[in-house]
Amino acid sequence: MFYHYKFWHSLKNPTYFTSIVEEGEVIGYKKRVLTVFILFILLFAAREYWGMGTENLTSLFAKDLQNEYYVARILSMLGAILWAIVYFCFHYYGVTYLLHLLTDIPYTWIKRVQLYVVAFLLIEKAVLFAVFYAVGYTTMFSFFSLAPAALQVIETDFMLFTINQLTVTTVLIIIVQYLFLSKWEEEASRKMLVIKLIAVQLFMALFVGLISVLPIKEWIARGLG
Repeated sequence: MFYHYKFWHSLKNPTYFTSIVEEGEVIGYKKRVLTVFILFILLFAAREYWGMGTENLTSLFAKDLQNEYYVARILSMLGAILWAIVYFCFHYYGVTYLLHLLTDIPYTWIKRVQLYVVAFLLIEKAVLFAVFYAVGYTTMFSFFSLAPAALQVIETDFMLFTINQLTVTTVLIIIVQYLFLSKWEEEASRKMLVIKLIAVQLFMALFVGLISVLPIKEWIARGLG
Protein backbone atom coordinates (compact mmCIF):
# COMPACT_ATOMS: atom_id res chain seq x y z
CA MET A 1 0.00 0.00 0.00
CA PHE A 2 1.33 3.43 -0.94
CA TYR A 3 0.39 6.66 0.75
CA HIS A 4 1.18 10.10 -0.64
CA TYR A 5 2.24 12.09 2.40
CA LYS A 6 0.39 15.34 3.00
CA PHE A 7 1.48 17.16 6.14
CA TRP A 8 -1.76 18.78 7.30
CA HIS A 9 -4.04 16.02 6.03
CA SER A 10 -2.02 13.41 7.91
CA LEU A 11 -2.02 15.56 11.03
CA LYS A 12 -5.82 15.66 11.02
CA ASN A 13 -6.13 11.89 10.53
CA PRO A 14 -3.86 10.22 13.09
CA THR A 15 -5.63 6.84 13.04
CA TYR A 16 -5.41 6.49 9.27
CA PHE A 17 -1.84 7.81 9.17
CA THR A 18 -0.56 5.41 11.84
CA SER A 19 -2.14 2.46 10.07
CA ILE A 20 -0.46 3.50 6.81
CA VAL A 21 2.92 3.92 8.51
CA GLU A 22 2.54 0.44 10.01
CA GLU A 23 1.35 -1.37 6.91
CA GLY A 24 2.34 0.68 3.86
CA GLU A 25 4.96 2.93 2.30
CA VAL A 26 4.80 6.70 2.68
CA ILE A 27 5.68 8.57 -0.52
CA GLY A 28 6.89 12.18 -0.41
CA TYR A 29 7.82 12.10 3.26
CA LYS A 30 11.55 12.60 2.73
CA LYS A 31 10.88 15.75 0.71
CA ARG A 32 8.92 17.20 3.64
CA VAL A 33 11.80 16.35 6.00
CA LEU A 34 14.29 18.07 3.70
CA THR A 35 12.01 21.10 3.42
CA VAL A 36 11.71 21.48 7.19
CA PHE A 37 15.48 20.99 7.57
CA ILE A 38 16.26 23.72 5.02
CA LEU A 39 13.72 26.06 6.61
CA PHE A 40 15.42 25.57 9.97
CA ILE A 41 18.77 26.61 8.51
CA LEU A 42 17.23 29.61 6.74
CA LEU A 43 15.43 30.75 9.90
CA PHE A 44 18.51 30.48 12.13
CA ALA A 45 20.59 32.24 9.45
CA ALA A 46 17.99 35.04 9.17
CA ARG A 47 17.96 35.53 12.95
CA GLU A 48 21.74 35.70 12.98
CA TYR A 49 21.85 38.14 10.04
CA TRP A 50 19.36 40.39 11.82
CA GLY A 51 21.59 40.34 14.88
CA MET A 52 19.63 38.13 17.24
CA GLY A 53 22.05 36.77 19.81
CA THR A 54 25.02 38.82 18.58
CA GLU A 55 24.77 41.65 21.09
CA ASN A 56 28.21 40.86 22.50
CA LEU A 57 29.79 41.61 19.11
CA THR A 58 28.56 45.20 19.10
CA SER A 59 31.51 46.28 21.24
CA LEU A 60 33.89 45.37 18.41
CA PHE A 61 31.97 47.59 16.02
CA ALA A 62 31.83 50.41 18.57
CA LYS A 63 35.62 50.23 19.01
CA ASP A 64 36.04 50.57 15.22
CA LEU A 65 37.50 47.08 14.95
CA GLN A 66 35.89 46.52 11.57
CA ASN A 67 37.90 43.50 10.45
CA GLU A 68 37.48 41.72 13.78
CA TYR A 69 33.78 42.54 13.76
CA TYR A 70 33.12 41.10 10.31
CA VAL A 71 35.18 37.98 11.01
CA ALA A 72 33.24 37.50 14.25
CA ARG A 73 29.93 37.91 12.40
CA ILE A 74 30.95 35.32 9.80
CA LEU A 75 31.97 32.86 12.50
CA SER A 76 28.75 33.62 14.36
CA MET A 77 26.75 32.90 11.20
CA LEU A 78 28.51 29.57 10.74
CA GLY A 79 27.80 28.79 14.38
CA ALA A 80 24.11 29.62 13.90
CA ILE A 81 23.87 27.30 10.90
CA LEU A 82 25.65 24.54 12.81
CA TRP A 83 23.30 25.04 15.76
CA ALA A 84 20.29 24.79 13.40
CA ILE A 85 21.59 21.43 12.17
CA VAL A 86 22.26 20.18 15.71
CA TYR A 87 18.85 21.41 16.93
CA PHE A 88 17.01 19.69 14.08
CA CYS A 89 18.94 16.43 14.44
CA PHE A 90 18.45 16.34 18.20
CA HIS A 91 14.67 16.68 18.01
CA TYR A 92 14.21 14.57 14.88
CA TYR A 93 16.68 11.76 15.59
CA GLY A 94 17.69 12.07 19.25
CA VAL A 95 14.25 12.49 20.83
CA THR A 96 12.88 9.85 18.48
CA TYR A 97 15.46 7.36 19.73
CA LEU A 98 14.70 8.26 23.35
CA LEU A 99 10.98 7.68 22.80
CA HIS A 100 11.80 4.41 21.05
CA LEU A 101 13.68 3.25 24.16
CA LEU A 102 10.86 4.32 26.46
CA THR A 103 8.00 2.83 24.44
CA ASP A 104 9.47 0.04 22.27
CA ILE A 105 7.57 1.49 19.30
CA PRO A 106 9.67 1.04 16.13
CA TYR A 107 12.12 3.90 15.60
CA THR A 108 11.03 4.62 12.02
CA TRP A 109 7.38 4.90 13.05
CA ILE A 110 8.12 7.44 15.78
CA LYS A 111 10.29 9.42 13.38
CA ARG A 112 7.28 9.95 11.13
CA VAL A 113 5.41 11.52 14.06
CA GLN A 114 8.41 13.50 15.25
CA LEU A 115 8.42 15.52 12.03
CA TYR A 116 5.30 17.27 13.33
CA VAL A 117 7.18 18.15 16.51
CA VAL A 118 10.06 19.66 14.58
CA ALA A 119 7.64 21.58 12.36
CA PHE A 120 5.80 23.03 15.37
CA LEU A 121 9.09 24.11 16.92
CA LEU A 122 10.01 25.76 13.63
CA ILE A 123 6.71 27.64 13.52
CA GLU A 124 7.10 28.79 17.12
CA LYS A 125 10.60 30.14 16.49
CA ALA A 126 9.48 31.79 13.24
CA VAL A 127 6.62 33.59 15.01
CA LEU A 128 8.95 34.73 17.80
CA PHE A 129 11.43 36.06 15.26
CA ALA A 130 8.69 37.82 13.28
CA VAL A 131 7.48 39.59 16.43
CA PHE A 132 11.00 40.54 17.51
CA TYR A 133 11.72 41.85 14.02
CA ALA A 134 8.51 43.90 14.02
CA VAL A 135 9.15 45.54 17.41
CA GLY A 136 12.87 45.95 16.82
CA TYR A 137 14.23 44.15 19.88
CA THR A 138 14.39 40.73 21.51
CA THR A 139 13.50 39.50 24.98
CA MET A 140 15.22 36.86 27.07
CA PHE A 141 12.02 34.89 27.64
CA SER A 142 9.40 33.65 25.19
CA PHE A 143 5.89 35.08 25.35
CA PHE A 144 4.66 31.57 24.51
CA SER A 145 5.72 30.48 28.00
CA LEU A 146 4.85 31.56 31.54
CA ALA A 147 8.39 32.79 32.16
CA PRO A 148 7.55 36.51 31.67
CA ALA A 149 4.79 36.20 34.30
CA ALA A 150 6.94 34.04 36.58
CA LEU A 151 9.61 36.73 36.46
CA GLN A 152 7.39 38.81 38.75
CA VAL A 153 7.60 36.29 41.60
CA ILE A 154 10.66 34.10 40.84
CA GLU A 155 14.22 35.38 40.85
CA THR A 156 16.09 32.11 40.32
CA ASP A 157 17.54 32.06 36.81
CA PHE A 158 17.49 28.25 36.63
CA MET A 159 13.75 28.12 37.32
CA LEU A 160 12.99 30.94 34.90
CA PHE A 161 14.94 29.38 32.03
CA THR A 162 13.33 26.01 32.76
CA ILE A 163 9.83 27.50 32.73
CA ASN A 164 10.73 29.33 29.53
CA GLN A 165 11.12 25.98 27.77
CA LEU A 166 7.59 24.88 28.70
CA THR A 167 5.51 26.74 26.16
CA VAL A 168 2.15 26.42 24.45
CA THR A 169 4.01 24.51 21.74
CA THR A 170 5.21 22.01 24.37
CA VAL A 171 1.60 21.21 25.26
CA LEU A 172 0.72 20.87 21.57
CA ILE A 173 3.68 18.55 21.03
CA ILE A 174 2.63 16.25 23.88
CA ILE A 175 -0.94 16.13 22.54
CA VAL A 176 0.16 15.30 18.99
CA GLN A 177 2.68 12.71 20.13
CA TYR A 178 0.03 11.02 22.27
CA LEU A 179 -2.63 11.06 19.54
CA PHE A 180 -0.30 9.24 17.16
CA LEU A 181 1.85 7.07 19.40
CA SER A 182 -1.10 5.83 21.46
CA LYS A 183 -2.40 4.07 18.35
CA TRP A 184 0.57 1.70 18.63
CA GLU A 185 0.23 1.15 22.39
CA GLU A 186 -2.06 -1.17 24.32
CA GLU A 187 -4.92 0.65 26.03
CA ALA A 188 -3.53 -0.26 29.47
CA SER A 189 -0.19 1.38 28.58
CA ARG A 190 -1.57 4.68 27.34
CA LYS A 191 -1.63 6.41 30.74
CA MET A 192 2.02 5.54 31.19
CA LEU A 193 2.69 6.88 27.68
CA VAL A 194 1.38 10.30 28.73
CA ILE A 195 3.65 10.27 31.77
CA LYS A 196 6.65 9.35 29.62
CA LEU A 197 5.92 12.10 27.08
CA ILE A 198 5.58 14.72 29.82
CA ALA A 199 8.73 13.43 31.53
CA VAL A 200 10.75 13.82 28.33
CA GLN A 201 9.67 17.44 27.97
CA LEU A 202 10.39 18.20 31.64
CA PHE A 203 13.82 16.58 31.39
CA MET A 204 14.72 18.66 28.33
CA ALA A 205 13.44 21.84 30.01
CA LEU A 206 15.49 21.15 33.14
CA PHE A 207 18.56 20.38 31.04
CA VAL A 208 18.24 23.62 29.06
CA GLY A 209 17.60 25.54 32.27
CA LEU A 210 20.81 24.12 33.74
CA ILE A 211 22.87 24.82 30.63
CA SER A 212 21.52 28.39 30.47
CA VAL A 213 22.91 29.34 33.88
CA LEU A 214 26.29 27.62 33.56
CA PRO A 215 29.24 29.89 32.56
CA ILE A 216 30.07 27.70 29.58
CA LYS A 217 31.71 30.51 27.57
CA GLU A 218 34.02 31.30 30.47
CA TRP A 219 34.94 27.64 30.84
CA ILE A 220 35.75 27.36 27.12
CA ALA A 221 37.80 30.57 27.18
CA ARG A 222 39.66 29.36 30.28
CA GLY A 223 40.33 25.97 28.67
CA LEU A 224 41.63 27.54 25.48
CA GLY A 225 43.77 29.94 27.50
